[in-house]
Amino acid sequence: MLVNVGYIFFIQIVLFVRMMFINFFGAMVQFIKFTPYTSIVGIILGLTSLNKEREKRIVPLITLIIGIIFLLVLLLFLFGFSFGG
Repeated sequence: MLVNVGYIFFIQIVLFVRMMFINFFGAMVQFIKFTPYTSIVGIILGLTSLNKEREKRIVPLITLIIGIIFLLVLLLFLFGFSFGG
């Protein structure tokens, strides 16, 4: 299950970078539109898998960190950007 969430994070990053070359504001809208769902899923699965795994904790920890980073970037885009006014 965590591998699938990793693919979702990777696809979202690739689409965001591709869209940044075309239109930065479009990339922001795309990121703001999809990130609440992917980051929440990543945080929930990271926390539950971190509790289940006893020996190999690197994959759940990476999933949790990426989910938190996505959520922080989302909050930066929503509340930290000034559009010249």
